[in-house]
Amino acid sequence: MRVSRSSRLGIFLIVLLALGLAGTAGQTGKADIRVENGIRVVRNPATPVIGPAGKAAAVSLVEDLVIGEDTTREDHWFGFLNSLDVDASGRIYTVDPKSIRIRIFGPDGSLIKAFGHSGQGPGEFSGPGGVAVAPDGTFYVLDVLNGRLSYFTREGAHLKDTPLGTYNLSGLVVDRLSNFYITDVQPPSDMAMVWDLLKLDPDMKPLAKIHSMSMPFKPRTVNLIPMRLFFGLTGNDRLAWMVSTDYEIQVADSSGKTVMKIFKDGEARKVSEADRSALTKSRFPKGVPAQLEIVFPDHFPAASGFMTDEKGRIYVRTQETDGRGGAAVDVFDAEGLYIARFFVPEAGEAVTVRNDKLFCIVTESASGNPLVKSYALKWR
Repeated sequence: MRVSRSSRLGIFLIVLLALGLAGTAGQTGKADIRVENGIRVVRNPATPVIGPAGKAAAVSLVEDLVIGEDTTREDHWFGFLNSLDVDASGRIYTVDPKSIRIRIFGPDGSLIKAFGHSGQGPGEFSGPGGVAVAPDGTFYVLDVLNGRLSYFTREGAHLKDTPLGTYNLSGLVVDRLSNFYITDVQPPSDMAMVWDLLKLDPDMKPLAKIHSMSMPFKPRTVNLIPMRLFFGLTGNDRLAWMVSTDYEIQVADSSGKTVMKIFKDGEARKVSEADRSALTKSRFPKGVPAQLEIVFPDHFPAASGFMTDEKGRIYVRTQETDGRGGAAVDVFDAEGLYIARFFVPEAGEAVTVRNDKLFCIVTESASGNPLVKSYALKWR
């Protein structure tokens, strides 16, 4: 078939337009979505993508709960806070390793139960280091110094203890079949530390190795901005995870197979001399001990925190701020699209999102003691 000159010109213009649009996808807020080797690959621009209404989604935070301000009543305040989790009904479970107390609060902040004291017997703790709530309501407390995982009903009744064996846990989530996802930190060897992301059955027997991360290790050397391995469960028991240094999120199905990769454009921020000085003074206010060497990477990592929710969303806390101390959090939907950004208020450490509420630990409050704060996420 013969193509006329005018038709050829039209085709040429269409091709140019297509190339132009492809080259400016980041500027127009469009994601590049492809299937590569059976894996959905989503490459997002630096700004949230445009939605059906022709604009990006917006989300604001409205503080709706504070726990820990009432120091006049026993167990209504914390000596220290290093972990919290929230169940489907909105109950809040906290770990206070200083007073060795596990506290359960209702969605309105009312104290439901507080328990725990030092010891090695059933329901006792030597070093409670974390809490995780399973979908069935059972919750688990990682007792580091006793080397075990303690199981409790949602009301706080002790069920059993399981030894950790050779595992050195630094993270824990539980799926609907009571399988565990953990990070196992192996002892340093060959000038490196290895972090394994593992799936274990309910008896803590290995089912799959999802990822292995190696981090350089040198005795008497402290990296003040170390690599981290983040992970969390989204809807349908899919596991989302990322290594902090790169803005690449992987999503695996319940078998451990990667089904989606998510990327976001952006430039890594260099670690300046001012950054080095501030971080060093923050970590060692009285000066660096003579036997230690302080090192830094050339650039800040892409992520400083990571959360997931029951709706399949993924939340990445970045190194960017709002200029007032609030940290930027990027939000991705279940399809991997970068849909919104919000800022966590100053001094708040974002821990988890449940039922469109963000839960934070505030370690430095005006009252001098830690607080739990929650913020309703208002979408528009």
